[in-house]
Amino acid sequence: MKKTTTHPSAFRRLLVLVLSLALLLVGCTSGPTSVSQPSGGGKTALSPIKIGAAGPFSGQLSKIGLDSLNAIRMAVEEVNEAGGIGGRKIEVVVGDDGADPARALTVAEKFAADPDLVGVIGPMNSDAVNAALPVYERNGLVIISQSATNPKLTEQGYKVMHRVCPRDDDQGPAAATFIAETLQAKKVYILDDKGIYGQGLADQVEKKLKELGVTQIQRGQISPDDRDFAAILLRIRQFDPDLLFLALPNPAQAANLVRQARSSGLKFQVMGGDGLKEKDQLIKAAGGAAEGMYVTSIGPSLQLIPEARDFLKKFEGKYGAMSIFSGQSYEATRLLLEAIKKAVKPDGKVSRADVLAAVHQTRDYRGILGFPVGFTANGDLLGGTIYVLQVRGDDFVQVKTVQAGRR
Repeated sequence: MKKTTTHPSAFRRLLVLVLSLALLLVGCTSGPTSVSQPSGGGKTALSPIKIGAAGPFSGQLSKIGLDSLNAIRMAVEEVNEAGGIGGRKIEVVVGDDGADPARALTVAEKFAADPDLVGVIGPMNSDAVNAALPVYERNGLVIISQSATNPKLTEQGYKVMHRVCPRDDDQGPAAATFIAETLQAKKVYILDDKGIYGQGLADQVEKKLKELGVTQIQRGQISPDDRDFAAILLRIRQFDPDLLFLALPNPAQAANLVRQARSSGLKFQVMGGDGLKEKDQLIKAAGGAAEGMYVTSIGPSLQLIPEARDFLKKFEGKYGAMSIFSGQSYEATRLLLEAIKKAVKPDGKVSRADVLAAVHQTRDYRGILGFPVGFTANGDLLGGTIYVLQVRGDDFVQVKTVQAGRR
């Protein structure tokens, strides 16, 4: 049988043809993943602009967190229904920190690693914000917290830090003024949960009470996981205060403590901070024991604000009763989206640096809170008002307004 041979030049031509076909096939099947080509030609569709939502969406504070997340999503849905921003839809990326500083740090790193994510609503808790701030600052990722009140968060030089709520050195003095001048309490026991928020608020209340001449003050602490309060209630009974101030972030824990206090015969007046304004977790869970209790609020009662009427109707129609920070979460989100509109380029692109600058320059945003929202040079809320509410029946009734005057 005769052996056939292939001429070298013919082999080379065949090899070149095969390689050319292979490259052609690769070129037809590969391409950018961040854009898509619409059928029929036209402009490419840009990927969504992403914003982060950081908060306690599981765990003991999940009711507050999830209601806030619903408000964030509602604000984004409204903007998307109107066409998005710069031809791009907005996408919410959820980061559940469980109010835990270590988890908040992980969430911050996750958000920072996503180049399409240009701003964050939250974190909600002062401990979580404090832990995550270095990551957000290092990556130039602006945050707007709806509820983190510890003063030092905006006093550490972080350019990314902003909040739409007054600080503890607004809230604490307002609460103390109400205790001393309106309730005329002479002996006050102050209880916190050892966290940044609780201790910070307790410090501010004590400081102002002393300035107002209330010198019979005693401090105590519990842990966030405590459920049996017999020991601390015994110490409170021995002090025999006119008023117990609860600097606690967990309304369910406060309800349990108040219920145990009343069942043991203690009759002192009770007041708490902003985190306790929850109908289900405080009023209902206390089973009547919270009747007459006062709480401070760092946001107004939206039922009294005409600008919030449509928001309330829509939110409660979709999600049910609103938690304390839902309105502020919606306001913070709409403010961030407005900043993104200002920062977006004609081609739809937007940078973190431009969004940060637009947020920081906000001085007069008018939304559903009934007052213009703007930021100081360090990211604090311009102005601010503290509201005092009282539990009456199954609801909170606003009884006093105290202008913030920390400095």
